[in-house]
Amino acid sequence: MAKDDGAKRRARKRRKRHERALAHASGAGTGLVVGGLIGGPPGAAAGLVIGAALGPELEPLVAWAGKKLSAGVRRRQAQVLAETGIPAEELREKIGASERTQLLTGFALNAAARTTLEGKLRTLGRSLASGLLAEDNATIDVEQLILAAIADIEGPQLAMLELLVRWAPGHLAGGPPIEGPLDVPDYSHSRSDDGSWHVRERKWSSRLIAFARPNLASIAPSLLGTLQRHGLVVQNDNTGEAIERYARAFEDRFGAQIGQQARAGAFRPSGPPRVANPAGLVPEPTWSPTELGEQVYLRFRDAGTDLDDVWSSGPAEQQE
Repeated sequence: MAKDDGAKRRARKRRKRHERALAHASGAGTGLVVGGLIGGPPGAAAGLVIGAALGPELEPLVAWAGKKLSAGVRRRQAQVLAETGIPAEELREKIGASERTQLLTGFALNAAARTTLEGKLRTLGRSLASGLLAEDNATIDVEQLILAAIADIEGPQLAMLELLVRWAPGHLAGGPPIEGPLDVPDYSHSRSDDGSWHVRERKWSSRLIAFARPNLASIAPSLLGTLQRHGLVVQNDNTGEAIERYARAFEDRFGAQIGQQARAGAFRPSGPPRVANPAGLVPEPTWSPTELGEQVYLRFRDAGTDLDDVWSSGPAEQQE
C-alpha cells in the first residue's frame, strides 16, 4: 500500500510539473506576442517580464483545461465504442482477439479524440464494429484502411467527397452547375451487365468545383490531396484527350497549309505545320471518386452525418 501511495504522489508531482511547464510556455508565448507589438529591445524586455508574470496565473487554467479536454476525449471514445452495438463483454473479447483488432480499435479511438463531428463518431463506431465482427484478416485490414481515411475526414473533406461521389457536372450551357443528386450506389452499378462499379460522368475540374461549391475553392488542393492520399478520389489521366486534341489541330493546320500552297501553285509542302499554343490544348485536370471513396461516403451517409451549410452550399440557382 505504501508503494502505491508513493507512486500516486510521484504521479501527482509529474502532473503538476507538466501543468507548470505548459503554463509558463503559454505565458511566454503571450509575452512574445506583446513584445512583438511593442517592438525593439524594450518590447523584448517587456515580453520576458509579462511572460514570467503570467506563468503562475495560468497554472489553474491549464489544469482546468486539461481536465476538460480529457473528459471530452473519454466521452467521445466511449460513444464510439457504444456505437458498435456490441455488448460490453463481447466487445472486450473482440478487441483483445488479435493484434489486428487491437490496432483497429486504436485507430478508431485515436480518431475520436481528434474530432467534434458527431456524425463521424457514429461512423467510426459502426466501421469499428464491421472490423471487429469480420471473419477474416483481409476484411479487418480493409476496415483499417477505411478507418484511417475516416480519421482524416472532417466537414470540408466530407463536403468535397460528397460532391464528387453524389453529383455529376452539368453539361448544358446555362444550366445548373451540377446534375443530381445521383442515386448511389445504384448509379455506379447501373448499365453494366456484370454489375461492376463505374464512375460514369463524375469528373470534376477545379473550375467546376469552385462553381458548384464556392467555399471549397480556396482549399480544394488540400482537400483533394487528403482524399487522394487515402485512395478515395483519383486524378484522371487526360493524356489521350490531349493527344486527340493535338491531332485534330495538326490535321486542320496541315489542311489549311496544303490549301494555301495549292492556290499559290506549289504542290510540295514547305515544312511541317506548326500548331499554335499546343499547351493550351491540354485539358484541365479532373478528379473522380473511387469505389472505396464511395464506400466511405456511404458510411458517413448511413450514420446520418449532416454537412454544415457553409460547405455544402453552392450558387443561388442550386438552392432551388
